[in-house]
Amino acid sequence: NPTLFVRGETSRYVLDEDMAYIQQLFPNAELTTIPGAGHWVHAEAPEAFDKVVREFLDRG
Repeated sequence: NPTLFVRGETSRYVLDEDMAYIQQLFPNAELTTIPGAGHWVHAEAPEAFDKVVREFLDRG
């Protein structure tokens, strides 16, 4: 199933090098980075976070 990972650009929690392992666990994973946001991306950039999640959900 499709899985969305959303991270903030300045967060060090999910790194680029983590994607290989994430895709082993979630083969259909998609990683989106929100510019200028940190670890609390949903609170720091709520409009951008909402847009990314809605677009992902709209794709079905």
